[in-house]
Amino acid sequence: MSTKSTSPSLVFFLCFVAGLCEGYDLQSAGIAAPKFAPVFHLDPAHLGWVFSASTFGLFIGALIGGRLADRIGRRAVLITSMLVFGLFSTGTAMVTDVNSLLLMRFLTGLGLGGAMPNLIALTAEAGKRERAAMRVTMLSSAMPFGGFLVGALMVAHSDIDWKSVFWIGGLAPIAVAALMLISLPESEAFQNNRMHGMRVDIPETLAGDRRLAATLLIWTAAFCTSLALYLLINWLPSLLVSKGFLKADASKVAMVLTLGGATSGFAFGALVRIRQRGLLYLLTWLGMIVSVAGMATIGHNIALACLAGFGIGFFLSGGGFLLYAFATELYPSAGRATGVGFLVGVSRLGAVAGPLLAGLLLTANRGAGDVMLSLVPLIVIALVAALFLAGGRHVGQTVAR
Repeated sequence: MSTKSTSPSLVFFLCFVAGLCEGYDLQSAGIAAPKFAPVFHLDPAHLGWVFSASTFGLFIGALIGGRLADRIGRRAVLITSMLVFGLFSTGTAMVTDVNSLLLMRFLTGLGLGGAMPNLIALTAEAGKRERAAMRVTMLSSAMPFGGFLVGALMVAHSDIDWKSVFWIGGLAPIAVAALMLISLPESEAFQNNRMHGMRVDIPETLAGDRRLAATLLIWTAAFCTSLALYLLINWLPSLLVSKGFLKADASKVAMVLTLGGATSGFAFGALVRIRQRGLLYLLTWLGMIVSVAGMATIGHNIALACLAGFGIGFFLSGGGFLLYAFATELYPSAGRATGVGFLVGVSRLGAVAGPLLAGLLLTANRGAGDVMLSLVPLIVIALVAALFLAGGRHVGQTVAR
């Protein structure tokens, strides 16, 4: 492993490609569900557990992976995590029963969770400090863009076997891990911290230097935003079909949603450096409310559904990206991966709760519009938390190299 000066462009490229693999796998179960659900005789409630299995694993993986990264290094944990979720994604393609399917998705999630805080930390710590939030926000576009790729694959090859979706999702990260083993440098910030014996424990990372209030606010905003996003990512096609849309049209709207998320990272990356973050957060979360409410109340107009879907992907994903960028500024470098890992974990709890909530509401015979409108109060809570976060003085007092 080289200890020479890190190339920010190389790190960003490798992390972006890894993010594409993560996004592909995060979306693969939802996209492939219409094909494997009949094979395993899954009803909506059980399908919700399948969707949530990998995100529950991701929650645990993010906590462990973030902490390990601050102790043994971002590079080693990231490469190992890529191998783990690649191997168990291929395992998903070989399952023969529901229990094996749930186990493979959970273990895949462990790898996904271990990778995410390291992608963010490596990107934040490579290059000029004042551009870290912009790099992280742009990096985050890789994940929804990866989801867009799996959706495009299914549209272009509608007859593709569901197992092939998971084979692709497993072999790609294994190849990327091999490339990282050869060319990914370790974070210079981590190497400097290790050289000087700098370590911070978990309570100090999350609550030290008056960070407790900011940590609780960012967790609240991330949980509610992620719940809304992943409920719609996993259930939107089914909800639209129940409203009378054709399956092909519902799949197109889902693709547009992921495209909105893919473009949002670069758009918000250009905006994140503005000083009026409170205004940026206000407009972002208001955009979520308008988009979700619009999707819930429109008729069978495919053009309006695509517009609302793009808005959902753009604003819900973008809001999450802004929170990840904020976290890289909030937590000191010696505990950055830990702090980001906990934020990823909390957001994944929202991602677990979202699909389960939809399954429960549908089982209780609630309509598609009611399911979507139930998200509006949660988005309002996230908006209030984000505005308090932006209005605080936490960042200027706590950011460290």
